Amino acid sequence: MADLVPPPQFAVNVFLASVHHLLLEGADHPLASHYPSVCARRGVECTRVSDARLTGAFASFCRAFRHEIAQCCATRATQTNEVGRCAILRAVLGSLHARGDRTVSLLDLGCSAGLNLLVDEYACVYGDADAGPSTATVVLRCELVGALPELSIPEIETRVGLDLAPIDVTDPDAVTWLLACLWPDDLDRFGRLERAVDVAIARRGEVVIVRGDMVDALERAASSASSATRLVVANCWSAAYLPEARRHELAARVASLARERPVTWVTMEGPRVARDLGVLAATARLAHRGASVVCVTEFADGTAHSSFVAETHAHGVWLDWHASSSTLAG
Repeated sequence: MADLVPPPQFAVNVFLASVHHLLLEGADHPLASHYPSVCARRGVECTRVSDARLTGAFASFCRAFRHEIAQCCATRATQTNEVGRCAILRAVLGSLHARGDRTVSLLDLGCSAGLNLLVDEYACVYGDADAGPSTATVVLRCELVGALPELSIPEIETRVGLDLAPIDVTDPDAVTWLLACLWPDDLDRFGRLERAVDVAIARRGEVVIVRGDMVDALERAASSASSATRLVVANCWSAAYLPEARRHELAARVASLARERPVTWVTMEGPRVARDLGVLAATARLAHRGASVVCVTEFADGTAHSSFVAETHAHGVWLDWHASSSTLAG
């Protein structure tokens, strides 16, 4: 069934999410009792069994719901909206505030449900330092490996998201699919995403979501952002879904935007993707095996100037923020 997943999606991820989705939607099968997320939603105790028994239950479920799983695999795409990444985005926005930017507009490429556009709504704990509203229902905990980033961030005047298949936070089925793309045993992450969706529903009037390709529709999405402020364009582990040639094109499109208005480009991707985008030097030395990189690109006189500002866990679990990146050149 996984072979029905169209490229460039990761077939195994979509297949596993399809099973998870059906269980979250209420599919009646013994496998449900082995999924912590499903048990939490149904208010029952999770049953721990051997790997062999779990494998047997999984195979039985796939046989019983073969057609439903096949339909999901053929029509769904991986959708993640990890709000833990906002701890990293906040650090970059803090560096802009430190250099004097008091107001920005934010454009998130591959925004999914647009949850990361509400970065200022979440509390963030960096070790012993707290940032964000004290009344926040979503609290992000990020272990600091390097320097403490600037905690104050600019006011976000407009929030625009761009996605091929954006998630409507008011659509229960769409939200369930978003949850299904999480690992079912990570209840902390599961609950955090549910709370972030509640925040997005309450503030949906403040967010503009544009449906389209992150390369082809970039200019159209940018036109929805206030032209009176610096535009912060962010791709957070989304350019990985572009083939190499399209990554080069994305970089050219962002540079083209910067000829019309002040633009800061924030990339949070794996090292190979960052190199394809032209924001990470081939000679850059990485301190953490398997880490993602954070690069900030500014534009002056038609030239892009990129800074390698951090290494991080892809979900924002930890951050190695470079002390020299506390303030970026404008």
